[in-house]
Amino acid sequence: MITFEEFKTQASKILGLNLSSYKAKRVQRRVESLMRRRNIPDYTTCLELLRNNSNFRADFLNHFTINTSEFFRNPSNFVTLKNEIFPELFAGGKKVKIWSAPCSNGCEPYSLAIIIDELGIKSHQYEILGVDIDPNILQAAKKGIYNSGALKNVSTERLQKYFKQVGTNTFALSEKIKKMVHFKEFDLLKDTYSKNWDLILCRNFFIYLTSDVKDLLTRKFVDALRPGGILFLGNTEFIFEPEKFGLSKIVSSFYRKI
Repeated sequence: MITFEEFKTQASKILGLNLSSYKAKRVQRRVESLMRRRNIPDYTTCLELLRNNSNFRADFLNHFTINTSEFFRNPSNFVTLKNEIFPELFAGGKKVKIWSAPCSNGCEPYSLAIIIDELGIKSHQYEILGVDIDPNILQAAKKGIYNSGALKNVSTERLQKYFKQVGTNTFALSEKIKKMVHFKEFDLLKDTYSKNWDLILCRNFFIYLTSDVKDLLTRKFVDALRPGGILFLGNTEFIFEPEKFGLSKIVSSFYRKI
């Protein structure tokens, strides 16, 4: 019988995902909740399934990454984005590069696309990329089908303009908005970041990470931003002493690269 620490080390190698980058208690809770759901008696059995069952590996990854999202999460931040951040970014006339990382089921980058459409910004003026480590959730994002829970912050006007009801509780996003976003499988903890992003959104991901990994990612994001570029975090995520990362706080959740 192996311990949780032994399981974590071996599972990381099998998955190609460093589980030690995440808060230990959070990892253990997620693993054990999946084990209960699948009636897996111990870590040894769980490890064998990870090794030998590709369907279980996919289920484990999907369960571990907690793919929950919604359109316009924390609506006031998206008002700030529309009224203050976007007008500044698009004022220069050059192409604005936007990166949603991780993007989960696409709600976040599609929210950006809706705002950009409302502002009348042309397709050659922006690039929106959504990335996530989970290939299954990226496929769901590309389909653009959502239940009403994901749309609770979508106004009636936006719902009528950008969505079509396709089931009792399901809505399909318009093709126009779907075409505005590109998706890519990407591991934020180990893949190489491209440069010169104008806006990077990393919302509600830092809360799962150890402080060391959070600092490492902050530095990587800052390095990926162009000078003056903006990092947009979740409502409960804060960068203490942002100046040590080369950032200055604009308003709640928004930081500018100095």
